[in-house]
Amino acid sequence: MATIGASTRQKIAEISAMVDNNLVGKASDEFSSLVKETSKDALALLKPDLSALALRFQNKRRKTLLGILNTKLGSIEQSGEFSSIGVVSKGLPMSAKQPPMLAKLYSTRFDELRDRHIFQWATYYRDTLMFIFGDTRQKLVASTEWHQQIEDVGRVAAAHATDIFDRGFRFQTEHGLSAEVAEIKSVSGLLKFLYLVISIFMDQRESVTNAKDAEVTWNLASSLLTGILAGFGKVTYADESGWSVLNRNQKTWLPALGFARGSEALSFIEEFPAEYRNDDVYVTIIPALLGIERLAHRFHDEDVFLPRLSRLAIGHTERLDITLTIRQRASSRELLVSSYYSGIIQQSYHLSEALALRAAVVIGRLDSQVAEQDQSSRVLNAGEVKPTSEPVRNFAEMIESVLQSHISNDAETHDPSLLNRNYAREFPLEDPDFRKQFLVQRYSVKRLLEGLESGTGVHLWCSVRRSGKTTAASSLADQNGKLVVVVQTMDHQPHQIEQNIFARKIGEALSSQDALAPDFFKSVVDECILATTAVDTKGKKVVFIVDEYETLFGLIDAFVSRDPSLRFTVALPLLSQMVAFAAKNLLIFMGQRPDAHLILSAQNQLSPLVRQYNFPLFEHYAGATDTEFTQFLRRVLQEHLPFDTSFSDAVYEETNGHPYLTVNLMVDFCDWLIDKEFKHGTAPLGSEQFVKFNKDRLTIAALQRSPHYVFFHGMLAEYSSERGRESEPWLSAITSVLQEIATKHPKAFACSVNTFQQIAAPYGQGIRMTPERFLASGSMSNFLQDKGGQVKPGVRLMARLAASVTAKIN
Repeated sequence: MATIGASTRQKIAEISAMVDNNLVGKASDEFSSLVKETSKDALALLKPDLSALALRFQNKRRKTLLGILNTKLGSIEQSGEFSSIGVVSKGLPMSAKQPPMLAKLYSTRFDELRDRHIFQWATYYRDTLMFIFGDTRQKLVASTEWHQQIEDVGRVAAAHATDIFDRGFRFQTEHGLSAEVAEIKSVSGLLKFLYLVISIFMDQRESVTNAKDAEVTWNLASSLLTGILAGFGKVTYADESGWSVLNRNQKTWLPALGFARGSEALSFIEEFPAEYRNDDVYVTIIPALLGIERLAHRFHDEDVFLPRLSRLAIGHTERLDITLTIRQRASSRELLVSSYYSGIIQQSYHLSEALALRAAVVIGRLDSQVAEQDQSSRVLNAGEVKPTSEPVRNFAEMIESVLQSHISNDAETHDPSLLNRNYAREFPLEDPDFRKQFLVQRYSVKRLLEGLESGTGVHLWCSVRRSGKTTAASSLADQNGKLVVVVQTMDHQPHQIEQNIFARKIGEALSSQDALAPDFFKSVVDECILATTAVDTKGKKVVFIVDEYETLFGLIDAFVSRDPSLRFTVALPLLSQMVAFAAKNLLIFMGQRPDAHLILSAQNQLSPLVRQYNFPLFEHYAGATDTEFTQFLRRVLQEHLPFDTSFSDAVYEETNGHPYLTVNLMVDFCDWLIDKEFKHGTAPLGSEQFVKFNKDRLTIAALQRSPHYVFFHGMLAEYSSERGRESEPWLSAITSVLQEIATKHPKAFACSVNTFQQIAAPYGQGIRMTPERFLASGSMSNFLQDKGGQVKPGVRLMARLAASVTAKIN
C-alpha cells in the first residue's frame, strides 16, 4: 500500500489555487504532470480528490484530465460517468447502476493496514480513511441502496479495531511494558483512531451541498466511529474486557459518540455488557442522538443538517453538548443539545449553565423536587425513562418535538442576519482535547520532515510562541516507511505521561549526581519508542523530537552552575551521546529561541552540528480558497461567517498564518462587527470590512487598550524588561527590533536591508551577533522576513503589539 506524501498533497492545493486564480492552463499542465509522476497505488487513493479537482475545469479540459487519470489507473470508466461530490454529472447517474460492494474493497485495505502499517495513524490510516470518505460519497451519494453498504463498512471497521488493539496490547506486554501502561497506550490509540475519523468528517462536511450528501457522509462517519468503539470493547486486556476499559475511560470517547447517528449509538450502547454499561448515558445521550436523527429526516433537497461539535462540560455535573448546524437557503444557524449524563440533578441551578448557552433542549435525570420547580419547556426529565430500547425511543420523540418547536420559534422571533454572537471566541485555544475537533492537516510541516528523512543529524525547528509547533509535531508521531517518529516534550503533560518520559529521565540523571551510563540516551529513546508505539521498530531510523528544548538546555546549564562536577559526569556525556545517536538517526529540537543549545561552549560537541530550519506557519496562496490558512480561518469563523479570498488574503497579511494570533484577531474582529450591527448572510466577508476594522482596532493606541491580546502583551512586555534583557537576550533584542520597525515604518511595516542593519546593530552587539546573522536567525524563527531586499516583521500583528507594550519594571 502506498502513502500520499505531503508534497503531493501540497501540489494538489497549489493546483486548486491556480484554478482559483484563473490560471487554468498552468493548472491543467500541473495536473497532468502530477498524475504521470504519481505511482498507481498512490493515485488510486487520490482518485476521489483528483476527480473532484478535475471537475473544477471546463468541459473539454475536464474530459481530458479525467481521461489521463483513468488511463494511468487502467480504469474502464468513461470520464462522463464521474460525478462531483453531491452533484451527478451529465453521464449515466450512479443510481442507474448497482453500487459496488464497498465493504469488501475497504476490508482489503484495512487488512493491509493491519499487516503492514498498524497504528500509522498520521500516514497510511489517514490516507485510507480520506479515500474511503471520498470514494463512498462519489459512489453512493446518488444511489438509493446505500444504507446496508455503510453498515457493512462499519462492521469492517469494528473487526479491524478488535484485531489491531488486541495485537498492540499483546506486543507491548510481551516486550516488557506493564499491563497498566499498555492499557493507557491502547486508550490513547483509540482516541487517535476516533479523532482521525472526526477530523476527516469535519473536512468533508465543508463540501456537503445537499441533504442526501449530508446523510451519506454523516452515516459513514457514524458507522466508523461506533464500529471502532464496539471493536475496542471486544478486546481482552489482561484480566478484563475492553468494555470495562471503555467504562473506566468514558470521558475520553463520549465526545466522539456525539457525532454518531442515534440508531447506531443505540446499537453500540446495547452491546455493552450490563455490568459495564452506563444507564445514565443510555437514558440521556442516546435519546438525544435518536431525537437528532429523527429531526435530520425532515431536511431535504438543498438543506443540510450536520453535527459540528461535541464537547464534554465538566462543571457541577457532567454534560455532553452537541452542536449542529442547519444550512437553508444560503443562511446558517446552530442548534445546541445538552445532556447531563452523570447522576441525578438535585439543584435547579445545575441546569443553568446549559440554559445560559441557549441550548434548544436540556436533558437530564431530575430530582423530584427539581422536576416540580422547573418551568422551562426546554428541560426534559429522563428520570422515569427505563434503560431499554422502547422507552428510550419514545423519549426521543419528545426530544425531536422540542427541537422542531425551537427551530420554528427561533425563525419567527430572531433576525438571523443580525450578528449577535462572537463565533471566533468559541475556538478552544486553551482546551487541547476539544481543539482536536478543529485541527487542520499541516502538510507544510510534514513536507519539512520529508525533506529530512533521508538524512541524519541534529536539526532545530524554531518559531514564535503559540504557532502550533507542539500540535503539528504530535501529529507526526508515527511510523512512516523506514522512520519511527517519537515526540517528547520538556513541558509537563499530566494527561499524556508517555510524552514526558525523556523529561523525567533527564531530571533523574541530573539530580542523582551519578555518572551517566554509556547507553543512557539510547536506552531512554528505546523506552520512549516502546511507550509510544505498539509494533516492532527494529531496523527503522528514529526521528526523536524534543519539544520546548530550551528547558532541556536550561536545566543542564542550571544544574552545572550549581554543581560544576555535573559538567563532566552528566552534561557533556549526555551531549556526546546525542551526537552519537544523530550519526545514524534524526534528532530534532523544537522551540522559540535559536540559541538555547549554546551552553558549555568550550567542550559542547553538539552545538556545532545543529542546523536550523524555519518551522512553517499555516501556509497560504494569495487568491486561493482552499489552503491550510483558509481551512483554519473557516474553523475559527465557522460557517456562519463565510469570507472571500480578499478577506483571507488581508487577514493572512496581518498574521502570516500564526494560529493563536489569528484567533485573537478574529475575536476582536467579531466584536467589532457586532458593535457595527453587522448583518451577515447577504455576502461573504471581504477585504473592505477588514480594512475598516484595521483603521479602528489595530492602531497602537487601540491595541494598548485592547483586551484581546493579553498573552502576547504580557510576553512582549517581559521580553522588553530589564530582566528580559538579562535572561532572554536574543528574544529581548528581536522584540526591540520589531518595536522600531513598527514605530519608524508604520505604513509599510518594512525597511531596506541597510536600514535594518542600522536598527539591529546596537541590539546585535548585546547578543554578539552581526546584523546579518541576527536577520538570518530571526527569519528562521518567524520573527522576521527578508523578501527581495525588504525586511518585514514575520508577523505584522506581533510587531504592532510589540510597539504598543510598555516594558515591565523588574
